Amino acid sequence: MKRTNRRIVTIVVALLAGSLLVAGQAWAGDGRGNEPADLPASCFAAGIDAMISDFEAGVELWEGCLTDDYSFEFIFFPGGPSIVCPGAECPIVGASSRAELRAMFAANNFGAAGYTATQHQMLNVAVDRSRSTATVTASIQANHFLPDNSVDIFWGDYVIDAVKEDGRWKVRHEVIVGTSFLKFQGTSIGGG
Repeated sequence: MKRTNRRIVTIVVALLAGSLLVAGQAWAGDGRGNEPADLPASCFAAGIDAMISDFEAGVELWEGCLTDDYSFEFIFFPGGPSIVCPGAECPIVGASSRAELRAMFAANNFGAAGYTATQHQMLNVAVDRSRSTATVTASIQANHFLPDNSVDIFWGDYVIDAVKEDGRWKVRHEVIVGTSFLKFQGTSIGGG
């Protein structure tokens, strides 16, 4: 009986170890954290959230994950007005790189709205990938914090076209379509 129990325990431990190894490989991607599915969170969300408190840090992060011919389109709501950058109607001129263009676009909009911090989350990430190109789709929830303790919450659909350059995945084009917006008024905690 003891020998059978040990054999069962050994098999269970081997199966668990194999499962953890497979899960670890799936999490690690190519071992450098650079897979198409990593781009929405590690490039877009991390860059835009860094940029609000340290503009240069956000630009630097985006320099590493946007192509030299990168472009973006922001559609305010389905079927609504849009902005394409670079382009004739892009409100940003004089950027030294595409990463700086994207960061200036975000900073101008966030500054005009008075946001003090942001938090972007990517949900339901899906990847359609070939050897050197990929299309990544995700849902966005973006929380934009204001000094009066209110939060502008934005929901949208996000699509990026990515290419593999010199062994790294980079964003060539992105489209963000706003789907819903909510202003949430927070309350003061303690004393007032």
